Amino acid sequence: MKKLIWFTVLNTAAMVLLIASRIGSEKDRIDWVLIAIAFILIIVNLVHFFVERDKLNKLK
Repeated sequence: MKKLIWFTVLNTAAMVLLIASRIGSEKDRIDWVLIAIAFILIIVNLVHFFVERDKLNKLK
């Protein structure tokens, strides 16, 4: 469970830092695409966390 939590925290932090680095840069179309991809990956990562957490709780 600890590995799952650390994986989720590190992935989410990396995506948040990617979003933060893109906001301050030039306002290109590419920047908005990268922000959207990072936001989608955060959502997918959180969904993955809750699905795996439920699987681990069922094994106990």
